[in-house]
Amino acid sequence: MEQLENMQEIEAAQTALGQFLVSMMPVPWEKICFYADAAPGTTSIWFALVESETKVICTSDFFFKRYDRYSVEEMESYVKLSDMIEALYEAYVIRFGQNSVWKAMYYTLQSDGLVHIDFEHELPKGNMIERHDAVFRKFFDAKYRYYYTKYPSVEIGKKPIS
Repeated sequence: MEQLENMQEIEAAQTALGQFLVSMMPVPWEKICFYADAAPGTTSIWFALVESETKVICTSDFFFKRYDRYSVEEMESYVKLSDMIEALYEAYVIRFGQNSVWKAMYYTLQSDGLVHIDFEHELPKGNMIERHDAVFRKFFDAKYRYYYTKYPSVEIGKKPIS
């Protein structure tokens, strides 16, 4: 019975994560992508959305600079997301054991309600910048382009910078 209860806890935590991500979005979106890596006592998170109207990909690097309204403040959102991932990770540890639990999670929400979650047992290779680019490529099959203006963007379908 404990195994079943734990699986319900995992499913509830994954649903709550999706609901929180949706609640954060200040504009209509086609897709929300969320990456987290975790280990005992530590988490790292990253997210992006594809805007419905413009098809622009806005990543967490620029999210709070791009838009003028938010349901939660920047630090509050990062703390809440980190807490949610830590709780989800611990629920997986209880269910599957420390040696079998995921290290990286790729969580995708589509505007039609479709949710897809991939887990990996290894972190992306490289330094933080290389790992960031690997995560972006996994979600969008494109190289990330950095923009340092108020309106950063990556447009889907544009040829990646070589």
